[in-house]
Amino acid sequence: MPESPYTKRGRLADVLALIQVLALDPDSTRRETGITRDLQGSPISAESWFVLAAEHRELFRVNPQSEYGLSLVARYVLPHGNGQKRAPISSDFVSALLQTAISLHDRQVSKAEWWKTLVPLWAALIGGAFATASTLLTIYFKGAVR
Repeated sequence: MPESPYTKRGRLADVLALIQVLALDPDSTRRETGITRDLQGSPISAESWFVLAAEHRELFRVNPQSEYGLSLVARYVLPHGNGQKRAPISSDFVSALLQTAISLHDRQVSKAEWWKTLVPLWAALIGGAFATASTLLTIYFKGAVR
């Protein structure tokens, strides 16, 4: 099964940081260098902020043809007048977006760790096999000693 985006090391922190920058910045579209400057570095879980955003189309819009091609989907679809900038998103809405990203992360991590539910079953089966083998060996050796 391929690795899901949220299960990559450091991914949740990167997504949360990018949401905040794109939601609260006066400019609704950004370029790679501006985000790298604001967040003081590149993402941990991807080659670049554009690559990270492209893996999370549920939250971000990416236009690789444009220098300022990175934006937040929720902010981009907000109504605005022609020629006017889109307003930053309210703190309540930012909080909802952050919570959504955390929920998506938790679900993907849980899905990736499905096999952990089988550990008790395997432990019981192995324990049962050893108990059966021990009993059979005890019976065999008691019969061989006579």
